[in-house]
This record gives sequence, C-alpha cells and structure tokens, in this order.
Amino acid sequence: MLSGFYTVASGVLVNQKCVDVIGNNLVNSQTPGFRSDSVKETPFEQELMSRYDSSGNALLGDGKVSIAVTVGGISTSFEAGRLQETGRKLDMAVSGDGFFSVKGYDGNAYLTRNGSFSVDNQGYLALSGVGRVQSANGDIAVSGSDISVGTDGTVKSAGGNTLGKILVEEPADFTTLKKNQNGLFTTTGQLGASGKFQLLQGNLELSNVDINSEMTNLIASQRALQNCASALKTIDSLDQKASAQIAAV
Repeated sequence: MLSGFYTVASGVLVNQKCVDVIGNNLVNSQTPGFRSDSVKETPFEQELMSRYDSSGNALLGDGKVSIAVTVGGISTSFEAGRLQETGRKLDMAVSGDGFFSVKGYDGNAYLTRNGSFSVDNQGYLALSGVGRVQSANGDIAVSGSDISVGTDGTVKSAGGNTLGKILVEEPADFTTLKKNQNGLFTTTGQLGASGKFQLLQGNLELSNVDINSEMTNLIASQRALQNCASALKTIDSLDQKASAQIAAV
C-alpha cells in the first residue's frame, strides 16, 4: 500500500509542477522574446541512483524503490519566436543567434531577446525596469528616440553620428543560462559576440509560447492532478479500513 501511496503522491507533485510551469508560460505569452519552459520527468529510481553520499562513493538507499516519478528539471526551449513589425524606432529584434546584453540597475548582467527598448531619464538606451542596453564599450547614450539602427547593431543619431553598437552575445554553453523573470537570463559561463544575426529595427520578437499546445497540456496536467488527488483519498480510506479491521482482530 505504501508503494502505491508514494507513486500517486509523486504524481501529484509532478503534475502540480507542470501546472505551475505551463501557467507561467501562458502569463508570459505576450512578453517579447520570452522562452517557454517544460518539466522533465525522471523515474525516482534513476534519480535515487544519481545521488551519492558526502564521500561521493556509495549510492544512497538500499535499492528498494517504487515506480514513482519525480521532477528531473525544467527545460527551456530556445526556439526563436515570430517577428512582428511595429514601426517603433526603439523596438529591435534579433534575427538569428544571440541575445541583447543589458546591465541591470541591480548590478547584474542580463541576456534577453526582448528588444522593446526605451530611453531612460539620463538619455541612455534601456530595457524599461531592467537596465541599460550594452555596447562593447558600455552604456549607449542616445538622448532621444530619433535614432537609426543598422543590421549590424550600429546606432546613429538623426544627424548621422555614430552613438554606439548594440552588443549581441551568446553563451558558449546554453546549460549555464539561468532563467529569471520576464524573459531575462544570467550566466556564469563564457560569452562571445554572435556573428550570425541581423538586428531589425522597428520589429519585436514575440514569445515562442504555443498557446494551443500549452492549453492542451494544461488541461491534461490538471486532470492528471485531480485523478492523483482522488487516488490518494482512496488509498487513505483503504488504509483506515485496514487499520480498523486489524484492530478488531
């Protein structure tokens, strides 16, 4: 009975995580450049065998495991989103590889595909509420929105003066990316300039969330969660009956 209890309980935990992740995808479906997530499931036995004690030698557990599953991690899809023309001069989209580099007001360095930029109160090109867009030489002073941006990222004023060049970077190893809120990423790994891109001014890259697919997955996960919750109640009821019958004997 305990084996069944743990199996169903793991189903509750996994499906609740799926609902949370899908919900976050749907909430951010209108966030430019957002990358969707999905839950990776792994057998509990596999998870158990991958864990070691503090010495790094002996496997934990006695080998007696259930057929339960657990959350093996969260996988992010880096597939590009659809490009949408906006005509707004401060909107930029990366067509190809790489991320915009943003120096956060909180001191962190962020990577993002969200190119819905603005000009902050000190006249620098910025991602609103996050920080300043970076060039190889730091912040880019633009003063106003009347700028032109070439496909290589070169920013020029209305008078034709070069103001800077938007830095587009990509990580050497995507597994080092840590996802933050609103489509932002941080990394502890190495970054290099991307050479396979074009910047498109007056365009935005939409999120890569597939609404229809996410809604279908959400319904399936909610139903599975409800079924697991019902099964837990059934198992609990059987346990109570078994305990009462044993006590009667």
